[in-house]
Amino acid sequence: MHPVQHFRANFAQDEVVDTTSDNLTDYTVGSTELHDIDSTVRNLCFVWEDGRRAFFNYAYLASVDLVLTDNLNEMLLYFSGHVVTLKGYQLSPLFDLLFDHSLKTIRASNPRYQIDGQTQDSYVTEILLKSE
Repeated sequence: MHPVQHFRANFAQDEVVDTTSDNLTDYTVGSTELHDIDSTVRNLCFVWEDGRRAFFNYAYLASVDLVLTDNLNEMLLYFSGHVVTLKGYQLSPLFDLLFDHSLKTIRASNPRYQIDGQTQDSYVTEILLKSE
């Protein structure tokens, strides 16, 4: 534990309330993870099938463009200096979670494991990263 976390206030011990047990921990929705409710740092991590990872801070997310088609949806995330393209199915819920800055991790999965029309969760099949 970091030394700053050992800080003790001048309160009587019976006045100190432990709120850490009441907080929600990280939780997952489909192939994504969400931030804690009280998290102060908001980063978005992308995980490819081969294990490659990249993360970006939400402060640098300028805009998101969602293109819905009958087959494969496409979402463009414009960070300062980079464009991240997500391809997959049912990406509308991801768009809403990005709007609230609550997504923590997005994982790409092989499209052969997706059964057409039988999933309610977002399913990302491809992540493309391009520098601008």
